[in-house]
Amino acid sequence: MHRYSDVDTEVGKLRVACSPKGITMIASANENLDAFMNNYQRLAGLRPQKGRIPEAFRRAVIAAAQGKAFETISFDLSYLSDFQRRVLNALRRVPRGKTQTYGDLARKAGRPGAARAVGTVMAQNPVPFLIPCHRVVPASGGVGQYGWGSSLKRELLKREGVDLSRL
Repeated sequence: MHRYSDVDTEVGKLRVACSPKGITMIASANENLDAFMNNYQRLAGLRPQKGRIPEAFRRAVIAAAQGKAFETISFDLSYLSDFQRRVLNALRRVPRGKTQTYGDLARKAGRPGAARAVGTVMAQNPVPFLIPCHRVVPASGGVGQYGWGSSLKRELLKREGVDLSRL
């Protein structure tokens, strides 16, 4: 059964959904519930039930929102394309306190020259914070765009120990 629960974090209340295989999606709990359900239905093919999620998932979301390390948890991204999963799996290997350019991530995902496509995957990342799209920056410098706002991206990077003046 797919479930979701709202989790209070330092960046606000997050709606965390999971399947029996792992976390499937994180969204702002400020998002309209119907919109969340419709998006989940579109991506995963069903609507999750409100209920308890595993405590390890809740702890991981809270820690990641603080910019802290968290224990290894599972994800269920089976509804994504092969390319999207390859990019997000490569992104999961970018350590805390480090950044990666879109082009570098494209190469690590086996698609050199697909930096723009990687940017699209980052913008559609269904599991932000835990799969750290905030660690991906443009080669031209700066922190770049972030679906949750550039100021939060800067804050998360600072919390992880990234020297923003070097970007």
